[in-house]
Amino acid sequence: MSLSGRRIDVLAAGLLLATLAATGCVQKTSDAVNAQWSLMDSSAVTSKSTSLDLGVMRIACGSGVTGGITGAQVDYGEENITIGMVVEPLTGAPQTCQSNETVPYTLELEEPVGQRTLIDASCAAADTPLDETGGCGQEGIRWAP
Repeated sequence: MSLSGRRIDVLAAGLLLATLAATGCVQKTSDAVNAQWSLMDSSAVTSKSTSLDLGVMRIACGSGVTGGITGAQVDYGEENITIGMVVEPLTGAPQTCQSNETVPYTLELEEPVGQRTLIDASCAAADTPLDETGGCGQEGIRWAP
């Protein structure tokens, strides 16, 4: 493809995005942590792990739907790696409150786990209730060396 052909493709893509934004089809998603996660197989995690297979579930009522994962917030500390998951916002009618589906997600870490504890950031909020059903029990610890 020629250079002028590529410019036309880039201009067309830009025009399409501008049109979608103007018609309200492009929505900025929130980057607030709104899902909990668990390890699909905690025995697979080692100090050398740089990839984690997670099961992600929306915290709020979602009529059984977690939705698409839009991001992860990872804080690398000396003693902990704190991971917060973000799923797409739900729109439309009010949602019912049965348990939401668990969505598989592979998180690629920038550095190995090492001797650090893996913590779910959704459990770090002061208003998150600790429960015995696994949601935020054990202060959100999902794996410890």
